[in-house]
Amino acid sequence: MKLACLLADGFEDVEALATSALLRRAGMIVDFYSVHNHDQVQGSYKTMVTNVMKMNDLVVDDYDGLFIPGGKAAFKIRDEVAVKDLVKAFNEGKKWMFAICAAPTVFGLMGLLDNKHYVSYPGTEKSMGKAIRVDKKAVRDGRFITGRSAGSIYDFVFEIIRAIQGEEALEDFKKNIVY
Repeated sequence: MKLACLLADGFEDVEALATSALLRRAGMIVDFYSVHNHDQVQGSYKTMVTNVMKMNDLVVDDYDGLFIPGGKAAFKIRDEVAVKDLVKAFNEGKKWMFAICAAPTVFGLMGLLDNKHYVSYPGTEKSMGKAIRVDKKAVRDGRFITGRSAGSIYDFVFEIIRAIQGEEALEDFKKNIVY
């Protein structure tokens, strides 16, 4: 499983980095891409990520899914044409679509979550179109997995692992991290 993770200045540090680290620990590949094609990206809490590639160089066919972390960056990038085009390409390719916190609004504003169950940061409901909000830390509906917030990282990761690798792999993973 290979995922592309979109980062822009103001991404939520824990959501991006902890999620990626845990998914890597589960054997998945997570590559960081700068939405604005910079050589480095700074998180909301000043964490600098320097091993980023440029979104202009992202080849959708090279990936099984897309991951968008939340934070202030999610509100900035959700209206950008290049981001919408990329999200559309991943969705049309029937790829996995992961977003947490404010980032599900990227999918919601595009109508991709219409009539699907989702969770996002409280207060983002207005940006979710006809999506069906649930009161969980993380939820899967088909190829879409969404998470509520930085406090829901483990639940979000567990839902991804369960969907991709199965329940037995998830239980082994939990034992490995002494959860």
